[in-house]
Amino acid sequence: MLSFLKGSEVQEEEKASALAQLTENIKGSDVEDNLRSGGEQGLDEKGGLEKLLLRFLRAEKYNVPKAEKRLREHAAWRKAFFPKGRIREEEIKNELAAQKVFVQGCDNAGRGIILLLAARHSKTTRDLDETKRFICYCLEQQCQLHDPQLNPDGKGVGIFDMRGITMDCLDAGALRAVFDLLQNHYPERLGVLYMYEAPTIFWALWQAVSPFIDPETKKKVTFVYGSSAAKEFKTIISPEVLPKELGGSAQLVPAEKAAAQIQGSIKAHHQNGVILS
Repeated sequence: MLSFLKGSEVQEEEKASALAQLTENIKGSDVEDNLRSGGEQGLDEKGGLEKLLLRFLRAEKYNVPKAEKRLREHAAWRKAFFPKGRIREEEIKNELAAQKVFVQGCDNAGRGIILLLAARHSKTTRDLDETKRFICYCLEQQCQLHDPQLNPDGKGVGIFDMRGITMDCLDAGALRAVFDLLQNHYPERLGVLYMYEAPTIFWALWQAVSPFIDPETKKKVTFVYGSSAAKEFKTIISPEVLPKELGGSAQLVPAEKAAAQIQGSIKAHHQNGVILS
């Protein structure tokens, strides 16, 4: 059993021991087969499985039994939720039609950026299962988009632009789904989530949802407004990537267009004998 230091910091040798133990525990099981069946990213790259195991270990502060339990549950979920290995556009056509999520490229730290225009979301017309698939569709792109040199851990940036939202945009089910998926199936992937120009009507929803968010994840949620938000965005994102709507010079890149570009790039590299994460 690992011994933990004060402040929950774990020594490097303990981390290595935890990784070795978790690797041994899942050897010969159906975990890797389920992950591959569900299209888990990065498994074919050098050290890909190890990186995945480390994300689950870090999320559980290197508690091996807890990390193993979460990993096994994730692998089974992945196989069931991604039966074709990826989310297809026809499965999320209503979400795509709303034109509310954009995948802009990477920030200066190599983190993939997802931008949500929350005013385009409708609680009354969405189907929650489709919404969950759409969230995964976008997160998968963000994971593929990261720069492995600058951002080897594959973390991402989210921006929820809440200007102009109405009561119909306030969706506790969808917001909880975002955090449930991040915590349970994309651990250690969130770098920062900016809640941009959140109006007064949002706070009741946030107070209802935030108790269900893991404290470590909640620390990564930042509320930003006005000139301080503009300064923050321009500091971490180049003008060529930051959309005009947020003070940059880039055009918005719809999620499905970004997906096509990413898949095209992966296919080209595979044809050239290069494997991307």
